[in-house]
Amino acid sequence: MEVKLERLIEKIKEEGVTEGRKISQELIEKSKQEAKEIVNQAKQEAERIVNQAKQEATQLKKNAEMTIRQVSRDVVLALKEQLIHLCDNIFKQEVSKILTPDFLKELIIKIVTNWWERENVPLEILVSKEDKQKLEELLFVQLKQKAKNEIIVRINENVRKGFRIGVQGEDVYYDFSDESIWEALKSLLSPTLLRILEEKSG
Repeated sequence: MEVKLERLIEKIKEEGVTEGRKISQELIEKSKQEAKEIVNQAKQEAERIVNQAKQEATQLKKNAEMTIRQVSRDVVLALKEQLIHLCDNIFKQEVSKILTPDFLKELIIKIVTNWWERENVPLEILVSKEDKQKLEELLFVQLKQKAKNEIIVRINENVRKGFRIGVQGEDVYYDFSDESIWEALKSLLSPTLLRILEEKSG
């Protein structure tokens, strides 16, 4: 009887150990699987973070490049405007320097002579206050008595340098003032200047 009891106890022990090992193995396998899943999830999350960081870095680079290009364009445009403005002032000053009473006299005499060859009419010349007296002296010496009878020289506040000329009694004038001459030159020079600036900045 005791032998049977011992065998029964031994058998229970063996079955208990076997079952314990089995449960232990299952727990180990389950733990390994869970650990593997955690690692996979961690890898996926890391990849997602890295990809997101790359995308953000790429977008940031694009934004920076766009900002740099825009700033560059703005700087170039501002520089062009300043250069054109500077050229305006320089050329305008040079035009004004050229339009001395002596130069104006020669120009007026040529215009008046050609005008009288086509139509002998009294003419009116508008000049600045600074140029009136000197110009009258030079003109009347050159054209003599005919100029005194056929030409009136008047002061016009809108003329700073140069002159305007037209038929007496008519409110139509050919404009040879510094402003008008510069505008005519500017229309010719501006496209060339802009093209040069485009080539230099391109």
